[in-house]
Amino acid sequence: MMRAWVEADDQDREFLVRTGTGLVTAVVPVGIVGPDNAHTFYRVEIYCDAPGGRPGAIRYSVHPVVAADDELFEVASGAQKDMWPVVWSAQWHRHDWIPVDLPVSSLNLATDARCILAALDRIVAPELATILDRSE
Repeated sequence: MMRAWVEADDQDREFLVRTGTGLVTAVVPVGIVGPDNAHTFYRVEIYCDAPGGRPGAIRYSVHPVVAADDELFEVASGAQKDMWPVVWSAQWHRHDWIPVDLPVSSLNLATDARCILAALDRIVAPELATILDRSE
């Protein structure tokens, strides 16, 4: 299930928050390359579980950006490598040149905002957690 709501930062600028569950299908470098030839940012592609009542054949995905030195980058890389399910949260913040008085609902998120990975956690099924607890 995916949920969405609008929040405001400390300067009263609206931003969109979405959260849901899914699988990390790619972690790819984007943007500026640093002095040691390492990328500064990565785009995380998350294949989202279809919202309740929607057909699974329709592909829902989110593509937030995360800094290479952010701990969420390591979580995303592990989730993609081992294909474990995740619960995620992303935020769409307007670009600096977009007027603050425009509501976030009137923005074209693909061009007027940047998507940032805000949270990413592994989902461990309760029955699996019980088995893991017994093995220790």
